[in-house]
Amino acid sequence: MLGLSFLLMLVSVVSYLRIKDIKMLFLVAAFSLFFVKGIFLLAEAAHQSLILIVFDLLIIVSLYLTVVRR
Repeated sequence: MLGLSFLLMLVSVVSYLRIKDIKMLFLVAAFSLFFVKGIFLLAEAAHQSLILIVFDLLIIVSLYLTVVRR
């Protein structure tokens, strides 16, 4: 998960730099949160803490705003 999220974050950053669309910033934020969550999961593999649940919520909200915003 960590490697995939990092790759998707890089692709979304490059896409934002090319397109300069605000929707791409939401994708950058979402994939960055996935990356940070992957770091937490790597450090704390057995426990699902409140901070990871909050990261899930932020990821879902970021992706929702990317789709809904026009």
